[in-house]
Amino acid sequence: MSTAALPRPAALLPHRHDAVLLDVITLAEDDRLTASLVVRPGTAFSDASGNLPGWIGPEIMAEAISALSGYRSLNRHGHAAGIGLLLGVRGYTATAGEFRPGERLDVEVVESSEDEEGRAVFDGTIRREGQVVASGTLTVFQPADDSFLDRECARDD
Repeated sequence: MSTAALPRPAALLPHRHDAVLLDVITLAEDDRLTASLVVRPGTAFSDASGNLPGWIGPEIMAEAISALSGYRSLNRHGHAAGIGLLLGVRGYTATAGEFRPGERLDVEVVESSEDEEGRAVFDGTIRREGQVVASGTLTVFQPADDSFLDRECARDD
């Protein structure tokens, strides 16, 4: 698939402005997405030196999963998906303590299972210069609609 046909990540994510880390989607398939970003200072996750801490890897992977969900929804329904929830992270390892400004990171997420209620499991990897520097398994929930949020917010009032 041509990258010219792929939307920018910000068009697919519920994140806005400095919370969007992904720069470009390089491949989107039914159960897999690859994307890249160049680490930059001033994001919602940057430290005082502009670095991204190594523990931010699950957020990068979750953004890629959200972009895949948005891409699927855009193709099927004509609009990006609503909010999704990260339910858990298993087996996350990072060989990098931080990612420095100017470094290019490539992220890949592959869906390994999903159920009828909207839960799915993804295996994710982050590469720097072709070498895996972080990996983990993320469990997510994509509700059929956002009406559950209205119920939850009403309970909190």
